[in-house]
Amino acid sequence: MKKIIFTFLSFIVTLPVIYAQKGINFSSKYAAGGKLLICVDSSAKNVFYNNVFPNQPHTSFNYLPEVNNVSIQIYFRKEDSVQQYRYTILVDNKPMVVNQSFKNEQMKDIKMPEIYRSTSIGIFPIKGKIITILVYNIEKPLDIYKSVFYGKPIPKAKIKGFAKRFKIDKGVDYNWTTDPKDTINLVFTEKDDELTIVKDRSNFDYLYYTSIKDKQTNETIFESTAWKYGGLVEEHEFLPYINIDKNVFKKSGDYEIIIQPLIKWTGCINCDISKKEIEQYTSRYLLSITLDEENYTKKELFTYTIIIAFSTKGCKAST
Repeated sequence: MKKIIFTFLSFIVTLPVIYAQKGINFSSKYAAGGKLLICVDSSAKNVFYNNVFPNQPHTSFNYLPEVNNVSIQIYFRKEDSVQQYRYTILVDNKPMVVNQSFKNEQMKDIKMPEIYRSTSIGIFPIKGKIITILVYNIEKPLDIYKSVFYGKPIPKAKIKGFAKRFKIDKGVDYNWTTDPKDTINLVFTEKDDELTIVKDRSNFDYLYYTSIKDKQTNETIFESTAWKYGGLVEEHEFLPYINIDKNVFKKSGDYEIIIQPLIKWTGCINCDISKKEIEQYTSRYLLSITLDEENYTKKELFTYTIIIAFSTKGCKAST
């Protein structure tokens, strides 16, 4: 009987705890870009907040893989004119609220540590969704602050095609290959001078960055966070691409193309994401390069010259 009573009391005690874990923890706030802050489920881990990117000065990306609901709040300084601000909410890229204004009566004074005025934009289910909030001042309508809240697994980027650029009498031309396999074999001749890699298009191309590693030395020989648009066209839109100078490949051999999200995987609050999980969002291609004419560094040429010189002296001495 005592055992039954103890079990029943334990159930009563644990029930509020379970309920609390499903609720939002309003005591922990995360910067979400611009004037926005967010609160998330009390049990959620791996909240990768306020990721920013080169060439995207007013864009913030918040990756929330374990969050069910998110509370989004906006904060203004005392000197800000609240009536001049507008916001738009997109859910899965479809408008939910457009050019909505704020009102002074909605604001509450918050001390953190100076006095701010704050109001809630709303609580949104985020699991499996993308929520985008745009905020701007009507006096500066081109300065739009964009905060993306991403509750889906991040898709792997895919290389749609690559091309070698080569010199011709009247300029340059390209030798294209589309939908390459995971292993790419390339032969660079003396006329070839550049490699172009074309990625599939997404609504957040800025999220991905590209690097190339020498498989023999594990040295990173190329990095890029900026995508250009042009070349191949898909559904009437240009695809993102990057150009790589042939001279980054100093010798024949195997190289690895890596395209992955530019997210701060470490240093966030309550992070425990594994390398295996991160690898799910990473694309890797093996690039096997053959150079018709090897490009030697100054150090290598100096070393070869010394070796040949000593070999020649050795031959003369023996005669």
